[in-house]
Amino acid sequence: MIPKLEALKRLLLKDWDPAGVGDAEGAQDEYDHHAFNVFAMLGQGAGIEEIAAYLNWLESDHMSLPLRAERNRTIATRAVALFTPDEAP
Repeated sequence: MIPKLEALKRLLLKDWDPAGVGDAEGAQDEYDHHAFNVFAMLGQGAGIEEIAAYLNWLESDHMSLPLRAERNRTIATRAVALFTPDEAP
């Protein structure tokens, strides 16, 4: 599997996890579809605002859960950082 995609899957399952299933047995693929979408968005050049807006939509509209906009922005920032090459000193 693609390392950056795997990192996104872990990020969403362990740190984003709006449904609270990250530690549940058999839930390892709970957010895979969303990770694929974020991966595609990042591959097309999406930035923090676009990723945060997608996570906001997922959480509030798609999942009908309370919106955690600040947390979603933090997760979006971390997702974008996964795709930003480290700058050489």
